[in-house]
Amino acid sequence: MLELLLQQGVNGLTQGMAYALVALGLTMIFGVLHVINFSHGELYMLGGLMAVVATTMLGLPYGVALILAVIAVVIIAALVDLIAVRPVLPTKDGPSTVLLSTFAVSLLLHQSVLSTWGPNPSRVEGLEGTLSLGSVVITNHRLLVLAAGIVILLAIEYVLRRTLVGRRIRAVAQSEFAAQVVGIDVARIRTLTFLGAAGIAAAAGALIAPVSLFTPSMGQHAIITAFVVVVIGGMGNATGAVVCGLLLGLLEALASAFMPQEMGTAIIYALLLMCLLIRPHGLFAGRAR
Repeated sequence: MLELLLQQGVNGLTQGMAYALVALGLTMIFGVLHVINFSHGELYMLGGLMAVVATTMLGLPYGVALILAVIAVVIIAALVDLIAVRPVLPTKDGPSTVLLSTFAVSLLLHQSVLSTWGPNPSRVEGLEGTLSLGSVVITNHRLLVLAAGIVILLAIEYVLRRTLVGRRIRAVAQSEFAAQVVGIDVARIRTLTFLGAAGIAAAAGALIAPVSLFTPSMGQHAIITAFVVVVIGGMGNATGAVVCGLLLGLLEALASAFMPQEMGTAIIYALLLMCLLIRPHGLFAGRAR
């Protein structure tokens, strides 16, 4: 039993790292742009798709595919920002309009991939080999997901706390008016945040695809889970997104060892409902971001 729990714990942390990265990008966009980006899950899906195309169709090494996936998705995200976010955000009811416009983009991306690629799962070759710790076996690719996730999180923390761009992002998140008064280009910071979040989502999608297989619907599951993570952790709170993402992945994996997956999903949504009733602003609301 202990071995089963440890194995499921490792698997859960891997999936939880992907949830944390997707939720982190979502909460960054909400914190700076004050909008909900419904297309964020599809950008995560496109990261996985790019990894499939680069490794299986172009025959590129996985490391190169990972980098290309991030670059390609950031370019697509720039188009999404240019068409569906930037023109409508300054208008009256801008945040509500962005929610609808990004939802339309989400449907467009999903249906485009589904109609051209098909619904069947596709395998992505990641890192080969395993590491055995007693009876617990960890694939090298799962270790890569965990290590890369930690590096990405530390890099984001460094950028936000130690660089001029990071200080400007935090200034815009706190008050756009005050940021404009001191000469910060708010529109540019919004775009950088949007593209940065898309890059994180693409990296998460490309990293997790060799673990859970690529499917065109992986973005829909990811965005729903990311919303749960962001709501429980606190909208706009990066710490809450990371901690709750990891815990949710862990809980999901441990629950699947003892009950059907559908029941585990129901428990997660029950936790979401409890959080909304007891602490509607999230568990980490009011704490340092």
